[in-house]
Amino acid sequence: MSVLSIATARRSLARGLARQAMTEATCDGADTARILTELHDMAPNARSRQRFAARLRRRRGVVQARAVADGLVVVLRSVMTVDLHKQGVSCFSEERIAWIRVHVGCGKGRIGFRLDTVHATHHAIQRRVERSECPLNDLLGDLDAAMLRALARLARDSVLSDRDDEYLPARQGVWAGGMEETCADPAWGPAFRHCAPLKVFAVRTFLSEDEMRPTVWLGWSEARSAA
Repeated sequence: MSVLSIATARRSLARGLARQAMTEATCDGADTARILTELHDMAPNARSRQRFAARLRRRRGVVQARAVADGLVVVLRSVMTVDLHKQGVSCFSEERIAWIRVHVGCGKGRIGFRLDTVHATHHAIQRRVERSECPLNDLLGDLDAAMLRALARLARDSVLSDRDDEYLPARQGVWAGGMEETCADPAWGPAFRHCAPLKVFAVRTFLSEDEMRPTVWLGWSEARSAA
C-alpha cells in the first residue's frame, strides 16, 4: 500500500471513530440542567457531600464526581449544537461535545459555583486520532480522561498563548483553539439566572509535537515537565 493510501485510510478511520464518539456521547449525555439545579440543594457537611458524589457517579454523562475540602467537583459531558456569532452576526452552527467542570463551594448559608468548560468538535477529535497514539477501542473514555486533565489546567489558568492562538497541553500534543463566551442557561438554577457570560475553551484542532511551532513546543514541554 502506498504512503498516500495509508494516510487516506488513517483519515477515514479517524473520521469514523470521531463520528462514533460523538454518537456515544449523544446517547450518554448528562442532564446538565437537572444536575446543576440539584447541586443548589447540596448539604454542606462532608458526609452528605460524599453521598451526593456517589449518587452522581451513577448518573448518565457524569465523568467525575468527588468531594473536596470546600465542596464538590463534578465533571459533566454532553453534546450540544452551538451557534457562533461575531459582532452580533450569526456565522454558523456546529455540533460539539462539551465537558463542564463544576466546582461547588458550600458552607453554612452560602453556596458558590465555578464553571470551566471545554468544547471539542468532530474535526478536533478526528485530528487527535490521526496525530496521537490514543487508544481506538474506547475513544470516548480516553477523551474523558484527556479532558479531565485539560479542565484541571483550565481551572488553574494554565492556558498557553502564542501569537493570537491558545492551547491546552495534552500528553502527546496540544488542544489548539481559543476562549469564547456563552450565556448561562437559566434552567441551571438561581445562581446562573443573572450571572456574567461564561468562558469556554473551544478546541479547533489537535497538534502533535511535529505540528507545533517551536515557541508552542517550548511552552508545551515546560508544562508537561511541571505536571
